[in-house]
Amino acid sequence: MGSVGATFLIVAAIYFLGVLGISLWGLSQTRTEEDFIAAGRTIGPWVGGAVLTATQISAGTFVGTIGRHYLTGVSWWYIWFGVWAGWLVSAFFVAPKLRRFGALTVPDYVATRFGSKAAGALAGALIVIAYTIYLVAQYQAAGEVALTVFGMRPLTAMLILVASTAFYTLLGGVRSSSYIDFLQTLIMVAALLVAVPVLLHYTGGVGQAKAFLDGLDPRLTGWYYGPKELIAFAVSFGLSIAAAPYEMTRFNSMRDERTVRQAIYISIGFQVIIGLAALSIGMLMRVLFPNLSSQDLASAVMAFEVLPPVVGALLLIAILSAIMSTVNSILLVVGAGVAHDLYGKFFRPAASQSHLVFVNRLAMAVLATIPIYFALQKYGDVQAIVVEQTKFIASFFFVPVVIGLNWRRGTAPGAIAAMLGGFLACLIWEFTGQRGFATHGIDAVEVGVVVSLALFIVVSRLTRPVLAEYVDVFFRR
Repeated sequence: MGSVGATFLIVAAIYFLGVLGISLWGLSQTRTEEDFIAAGRTIGPWVGGAVLTATQISAGTFVGTIGRHYLTGVSWWYIWFGVWAGWLVSAFFVAPKLRRFGALTVPDYVATRFGSKAAGALAGALIVIAYTIYLVAQYQAAGEVALTVFGMRPLTAMLILVASTAFYTLLGGVRSSSYIDFLQTLIMVAALLVAVPVLLHYTGGVGQAKAFLDGLDPRLTGWYYGPKELIAFAVSFGLSIAAAPYEMTRFNSMRDERTVRQAIYISIGFQVIIGLAALSIGMLMRVLFPNLSSQDLASAVMAFEVLPPVVGALLLIAILSAIMSTVNSILLVVGAGVAHDLYGKFFRPAASQSHLVFVNRLAMAVLATIPIYFALQKYGDVQAIVVEQTKFIASFFFVPVVIGLNWRRGTAPGAIAAMLGGFLACLIWEFTGQRGFATHGIDAVEVGVVVSLALFIVVSRLTRPVLAEYVDVFFRR
């Protein structure tokens, strides 16, 4: 652990110098709210694809997904097909229209599409709630890794994470964070691709590893989860990705519609590599350390017990990068939700650009600290918290975004009913209907999305259509 720790400090120092340089450059290029939130619409396909990858690949992957493969084996990998299906839905039915519209935030889209500031404000408020849950998972993962590798108190690690991520987010906004995400994606892919051969060497190859896992628990190489459970997990991830505000906000920073689609395809390619590597690492670590006290420790233990110091340090930087990139994206979304969608539209509509940028930064600084308390309580493993967040996002946002972009008849009351109804249905089912999942195979996300869709259609049909001047922005005649 000492060798990895010392090497990590050197590698981390080099990494943070790079981050600092990019942040200062981003600060020099940031003048307006559009610069801060959308990078002046200048991001190209490769940087954009890396940004979407880094945003998607979070602590939920490096800590949670590897941990879930450690615990349950190969079957968890099939949820990736839901993730990629969500990306393809976004590529064909969501991203081009949003980029053509050119909004700064997702609530901007909601307010314009349905001709209702109230609908936009509700979207902003729900985004802040859902992504506070997501931040809890990122902070908890940072605390687990720091405690395991360095013996550091989780609270100290969380405060360092918040301070370092908020620093470069507050400086350069989306512009600097996009190029930092590009760097972070390259580090993540490199670390995983180097780690897999090392683990295969120590476990004696694929054949011996499989034989050991079969003897330990045949479900590890077969079906730990049943089809209904995997479908529910895949639906949660897929529907949330198709309408994820922190991903859609990134579309607005790209050059044009063609760039957005290219970036999504590049991101899927990166994710295939990362997903296969996470599967391999989780299962090979189960061979080497079959009795870890928590599955979330698998990646950290690998870094300082198995890998050579330089590779272990690189992996720790990759884990840190994954957490920081997601925290960065979430802070940009929730900051814009408070400053742009609530403060700038309801309290200070005439505020100057520099004042709105200041409020963005202030909101991010405040909202970054709230999830620390909940992360310290450890309500569940990291992957479980990520799954809960995806359920809420899918339940209240999939229908107004994806269906709303492709059905002209949707109205503001319909969108408001869909968001509130989907959120509450998912919440109620999640906390009262878990036995129902085991008995009937019905998950909270399925209940939330169905209720949201039904309310959207019924209420929209019973209320006055949105004026053509709003709808025609998204529907070419």
